[in-house]
Amino acid sequence: MSNRLAVVIPCLDEAVNLPRLLGRLQEEGVDLVVVVDGGSEDDSCEIATAAGADLCHAERGRGLQLQIGAARAIELGAGRLWFLHADNLPAPGAVQAITEAFAKSPTAAAFGCSQIVDAEGKFFRLVEAKADQRVARGLVYGDSGLCISVPNYLASGGFRPLSLFEDLDFSRRISRLGAILLVPKAKVFVNPRRWKGEGALLTTVRNWILTCAWRLGVSPERLVRFYPSHKSTKSSPY
Repeated sequence: MSNRLAVVIPCLDEAVNLPRLLGRLQEEGVDLVVVVDGGSEDDSCEIATAAGADLCHAERGRGLQLQIGAARAIELGAGRLWFLHADNLPAPGAVQAITEAFAKSPTAAAFGCSQIVDAEGKFFRLVEAKADQRVARGLVYGDSGLCISVPNYLASGGFRPLSLFEDLDFSRRISRLGAILLVPKAKVFVNPRRWKGEGALLTTVRNWILTCAWRLGVSPERLVRFYPSHKSTKSSPY
């Protein structure tokens, strides 16, 4: 099996954040980056192309975009898939940490105990702690830097084109194959724009309610109506 690492990035109007992420991936030596654009109206596509990323297009929807991006990466010879949001920023050393983690042949790996919300305040430290606990239970949100081998990706069924919670749906199916290994040696920074744009308390309570509803079986198609796009918030750079 190929050990080639591919980074898959779903994108929608991310011209502010995309250059920094793509630059960091180049610094880390990642030679295969697949950006899947969902209909950006800014310069996201031009930025991705200029940085040497393989650019794909899909209808808007993170689940569908990730599904298409993974298929493209596999077509290009990837052996491992690393899924990152466009407003994530891995700290230096992330690729080495992933390489070391996969030497242990895990089912999948994610940045556990190392997710950092790029904002000051006790509230965000609490968010980080809760995220670490969730990842430890095998429920990995898309901004936790999930990485998986292609055989295990295919065995799990891969991403489904869901309107919401495509990440939790995917990680739950991965967990049935085996434990998701936590990678504490590298950090990944998370953009606080949604909390700051919509309000920290409102965002947190809404996310908790939607997650509970999803776990009780409410369809993502119904729930997504209560989860606004980041385009409706104040997009803040790092």
